[in-house]
Parts: sequence; C-alpha cells; structure tokens
Amino acid sequence: MLTPALVSLLIGLVLAQRFKVLSLIPVILLTLVFAFAADLSGAKAAWISALTAAVAIAGLQVGYILGIAFRHVMLLTRAHRLRPLSRLLPSQWRAH
Repeated sequence: MLTPALVSLLIGLVLAQRFKVLSLIPVILLTLVFAFAADLSGAKAAWISALTAAVAIAGLQVGYILGIAFRHVMLLTRAHRLRPLSRLLPSQWRAH
C-alpha cells in the first residue's frame, strides 16, 4: 500500500506544476478504474483494493497541494531575486 501512495504523491506533485486542480478529476477516475480492474483480477479482497484506491487518491491530492506550495515558494524566491523586499517597503520603514 505504500508504493501506490508514493507513486500517486509524485504524480500529484508533477500535475501541480503544469495543470489546474480540475486535472485531478480524470486522474482520480483513472485510479478508480485501475483499482476496480485489480479487484476483478482477484488478486486481493475487495476492501483491500478499495483501501488502496483511497490511499492513492489521498496521495494524489496531498501531492497536488504540496506541488502548489512548492511552486508558490519558487515564484516567491524568483520575485524576491528580481525585486528585493526592501524596495517594496515604504521609505520610512527601511533601515538606514
């Protein structure tokens, strides 16, 4: 169960870099299809497949949120490099 969670976390991180949040819907549906196919193959009990699908879907969502936070931090550091924070402050607040 750890492998699907980590893989879906990484997929969520990648999706957050290029796509909007609505791109998670087809990926979640695809995850459910794969979980249903694994359940039909008879490899595991139905509740284990459902739990694995739930963990994978949660991993996608957590990965997406972490990816958005990472992208936000990268944009802030780039903006700070281009325009230092001291230039954004009013002149009376700057250290002399």
